[in-house]
Amino acid sequence: MRRATPLFLLLLTAACAETPMGPAPQASDQGPDGTIVTDYGGGQAPVARYIRLPDGRAVRVGDDGAPAAPPPAAAGGATGKPEQTGPAQAEGTAPPPNRRGRPIGTGSAFAVSANGLAVTNAHVVDGCRQVVDDQGRSVRVVAADERRDLALIDTGRSFPSVVHFRQQAAVELGETVLVFGFPYGQALGTGLNVTNGIVTGLAGPGGDASRFQMNAAVQPGNSGGPAVDDAGLLLGVAVGRLNDIAVLRATGSLPQGVNFAIRAAEVERFLAERGVMPSRGSSAAGTGARAVSAAVAPAVFQVLCRG
Repeated sequence: MRRATPLFLLLLTAACAETPMGPAPQASDQGPDGTIVTDYGGGQAPVARYIRLPDGRAVRVGDDGAPAAPPPAAAGGATGKPEQTGPAQAEGTAPPPNRRGRPIGTGSAFAVSANGLAVTNAHVVDGCRQVVDDQGRSVRVVAADERRDLALIDTGRSFPSVVHFRQQAAVELGETVLVFGFPYGQALGTGLNVTNGIVTGLAGPGGDASRFQMNAAVQPGNSGGPAVDDAGLLLGVAVGRLNDIAVLRATGSLPQGVNFAIRAAEVERFLAERGVMPSRGSSAAGTGARAVSAAVAPAVFQVLCRG
């Protein structure tokens, strides 16, 4: 019987450049084990492949699965403000020369303060020379944490409502979850999309306690969007999903509804480290998908990465 390598494809769906990796270990140390991750960069063709080792290190690999030469080491700390070579340049990366000035990825974001601060995934704004919203207005990257995959951005405008946090950030198995975002960029139109499901697991890939699993659909472009409960309060931030084709090839079975979000507790810690206190309490006029959608939608917007 053929041994199946575990293949987790986290569709970090609006990644705008290759994810910076740390120094690669020697081939004799890394071995064949580990979780193979593919970054699709918001498009159809993979732009980066690497093996996530059990100790958390990442090793770039080529199409044949062999370790590749690592890119230059990222500058600065993971929890500080990224070093910038342009208006929104992420740490240690540069967009491909032939893609500069053009949209190279999209993602989702949501307001956490009425004065314009918002949260998205770090990979959504990584490697961008400029980040704008769906109206073309410039967005400033305030801070990015690649380990948590979270970014704080400043839109420079006010919001009529924000996404509120729970009094207690715990996530419970089986509770309702609604995910807001802009899947597939503007291919499905410019309107906000909402999907619903339940919390199906209390950990992410490899038992990652900073994430939880849900069966609410997540597609490329959903990255950075809020995942809320049936009262409209934040459960987490949509971050990825399993790749159906990769898992099918590895195991002979198609995964169904295996999607992931970063826990709200991680978001709170990320914001607190930057002096941002999110609002708590009820954000919806009632419960149920219609009431929650009406309350949350004004706080969610699309972000575009330009190379």
